[in-house]
Amino acid sequence: MRKAPALAMVLLLLVTALVVPVTWPLRARTVCTTDIVQARAVAGLANFSSWLRRNDATGFIGEIGWPADRDAQQWTGVAEAWYDAADVIGLPVTAWAAGTWPANYPMAVYRPVAHGMDVDVAGPQAKVVERHGSAAGYLRGVNLAAGSFATSEVNGGFGSANPGRYGHDYTYETPQSYEFLAGRGVRLVRLAVNWERLQPVPFAPLAADEVARVRAALDHARAADLLVVLDLHGYGDFALGGGLHRQTLLRLGGPGLPTTALADFWRRMAVVADNPAVIGLGLLNEPTRLAADGRAGALLWERAAQQSVDAIRATGDRRALLVSGYIPMGPPSWGLMHPRAWIRDPLQRVAYESHAYFDHDGSGHYWQSYDDELRNVTWPHPTLCQHLTPLTRQVLQW
Repeated sequence: MRKAPALAMVLLLLVTALVVPVTWPLRARTVCTTDIVQARAVAGLANFSSWLRRNDATGFIGEIGWPADRDAQQWTGVAEAWYDAADVIGLPVTAWAAGTWPANYPMAVYRPVAHGMDVDVAGPQAKVVERHGSAAGYLRGVNLAAGSFATSEVNGGFGSANPGRYGHDYTYETPQSYEFLAGRGVRLVRLAVNWERLQPVPFAPLAADEVARVRAALDHARAADLLVVLDLHGYGDFALGGGLHRQTLLRLGGPGLPTTALADFWRRMAVVADNPAVIGLGLLNEPTRLAADGRAGALLWERAAQQSVDAIRATGDRRALLVSGYIPMGPPSWGLMHPRAWIRDPLQRVAYESHAYFDHDGSGHYWQSYDDELRNVTWPHPTLCQHLTPLTRQVLQW
């Protein structure tokens, strides 16, 4: 009779282990590569993680992408080495990208078959992404970018008065798409939304119809047991007007779009994006088009980011906040514009966000052949083997 409590305790521990992932401490390890392009990618990640450790900060790779057309085998080798390094460090990662991409888009990790709307086909990159999935201590997944399609970056007529037609120019993924991603082992999606569509006039109320679409997308993610980082997918400019009205591009920190405009957006958006699936808010995708350049631009962005953090926390929101860096923001260059961590968060739930592309300029365009990339490694050749140290904490985790 005295053995029954012991047996019950064992069963309780087993159930707890299944329900609550245990964060085993990661171990430092050396990652070796086979060429200098791979080494450059891993060394860049080592630079980013070193900055995080020096500043007692946490990090997030919001985008990583590589092509599946020209030189696909070589670029896949770089991605494998990079993900090996990210595993050692313990970084959360969302790969670029999934969604309603055309069949010829070379960086689609998951996309629809033919002209369908349901994401139901895995691209070649999916093998790498799935081999390096979520683990106790960090989350992994993909970007869902269709909510940011047909904006001012590619459409000169886009603007707050001409936001595009939902279901034609842009969309959010279907419930079946989220279920497909969950079935492939994806745990985290970085969901792109657009400022002009959600708040056509800075400092004004949010657009109810677009908010409803975003909230429906979040419901779909939650139904599929996926977690979400809500990504304000912009670059610091705001397209006012458009269509029949003259398009005026405002830049964050300049006339018509003070840095407090971004804080106002997030003060409102944090409240309506109250779905439990949302575990993080990404303040601004890539703050590259600001009212100032160089170090002045970096300081402007630091001020804007802090104001947004303060505005979100003033609502009582306790979720993780993802803060990108000013250009250059790729892992190899991280710290050039921001020598020190700058966000003051009373909850200490901020992660600094970098984007990783393996071509020489980190643009993700992959214009050069792989042989040209090998010949054109411009910075001192990194060593083929890098000793990597894990981070001690994360804010994007199970």
